[in-house]
Amino acid sequence: MNNLLILLAQTKSEATIEIISLLVVAGIIGYVTAWLYTKSVYGKKLEAVESDKHELNNRIVNLDAEIFNLKKNLEEKNIEIIQLVMDCKAMVHVAQRKHLLNYESFGTATEAEKDDLRMISGIGLVNEASLNALDIYTFRQISKFTSQDIDAINDAIIYFSGRIERDQWVEQAIELEHRNDMRSDLFKRISERKSNIQYNRIGIAHKDEADDLTIISGIGGWIKEKLNALDIYTFRQISNFTEEDVKAVTEAIEYFPGRIERDEWILQAQELVRIAGNKSELLKRIRDRQGRIYFDRLGIAHRHEANNLTLIDGLGLWVEERLNLLGIYTFDQISKLTHEDIETITEVLEIIPGRIERDNWVGQARELAKNHLYHEAS
Repeated sequence: MNNLLILLAQTKSEATIEIISLLVVAGIIGYVTAWLYTKSVYGKKLEAVESDKHELNNRIVNLDAEIFNLKKNLEEKNIEIIQLVMDCKAMVHVAQRKHLLNYESFGTATEAEKDDLRMISGIGLVNEASLNALDIYTFRQISKFTSQDIDAINDAIIYFSGRIERDQWVEQAIELEHRNDMRSDLFKRISERKSNIQYNRIGIAHKDEADDLTIISGIGGWIKEKLNALDIYTFRQISNFTEEDVKAVTEAIEYFPGRIERDEWILQAQELVRIAGNKSELLKRIRDRQGRIYFDRLGIAHRHEANNLTLIDGLGLWVEERLNLLGIYTFDQISKLTHEDIETITEVLEIIPGRIERDNWVGQARELAKNHLYHEAS
């Protein structure tokens, strides 16, 4: 009897262990099954959520960049608006000075007769707008300017004294006024002089490769046409000019001696080749760096207060244009440049290191500022 009870107890214990084991195995199988099911059902959803999260993070980064650029563009537009308002006020001020001019001397014209005055080297958008505000619209009018007319116009548009003569507006206007009559003979003469140009040195180019040569400060539409008549179409060709080439081109296009050197065509062309002709991108880079200039030290100046900075030896039209873009317009500002300012401006304008010191801009500007104040006082 006792043996039977012991056997039953052992059997019961083994059955319990077996049941428990089966339950544990079943639990494990159930857990694994549930885990695999969850992974199969929700794994892809989790991956999709993670992917969406990553994409959203990227969009946030991109939106932050867009917001930064929009704020930057807004600031630039605000500056442009302020400048436009100032320009409009300046044009109104110019228009109010018509009484200073002797229209009997050079004649009258209407807007309907308007010539593209920017064909004249030295006349840009601002100068053209100023002249138009004075009812000066045609090459015919400019071709008749006397020295008295030029003095009156300088006063009316607050332009640099001597700049109109130096840029030879009158001589260019005479050519442009009579260009239809003289064009065929002039361009025939220019074409006959191609043999004097060393194309093996400056390079050969064709019309379909043409750069916009008027991007070079000092080259207007008329000069561009004459250069094209010599088969000179590209910045690269001009960048390769030697002194001999400059002389040959000057004579061939019947241009003013010394003008190519003075306006630094070669240097400008070399820079335009370096930046692949993208002058607007260079000017944008310069404008973006304006905040690096310490105007609390140099002083604030505006376009209508501008001095003729090209009177500083070694500072040509191209550099003047970039300085103006930074808000540097006057001899007084340049006379206050410190060594730190010079290093900053050299980097910002992307000009040759040491050039400002070598040409003694600061010393020249001090003398010119004194003379300017003296003439104003007298």
